[in-house]
Amino acid sequence: MLKLPMCPYCGYKFDYSRSSKALHEKNVKCKKCGKLMKVSYRLSAAKMAVLFFVFLIVLNTVYLFHTKNQTIIPNIVITVVFIAVYLVLVPLTIKFGVIPGQEDPPEKLKKNRHRHKKTKNKDIEFNENPIENTTFDQ
Repeated sequence: MLKLPMCPYCGYKFDYSRSSKALHEKNVKCKKCGKLMKVSYRLSAAKMAVLFFVFLIVLNTVYLFHTKNQTIIPNIVITVVFIAVYLVLVPLTIKFGVIPGQEDPPEKLKKNRHRHKKTKNKDIEFNENPIENTTFDQ
């Protein structure tokens, strides 16, 4: 679910800082192969946002009703901490996609002109007397 994105062309794994910079761009250039990729979010980013939001509402409500504080400053602090944690985890939920036209063209198959290439066997053994120990020897 949470992992660093990889280049779909060469498999280069981006580090955290480059993936966080890629959040603000539509297309990113790979550092290794130099090809452009499109940036998209995984479905897990939306699921994680909903999970954080629901957990934050529950935690703030429970804290507000079970404490005797008259201020909402602790609730604001909890909310800011949850938002910061979510923003730190978002770069781990992006993925890079292929842009049409950036792929390498498929390699052309070369004609095999030497399909029946003759090999020279250098380890040939010659028998000096081929008739020895046969019926012709007697």
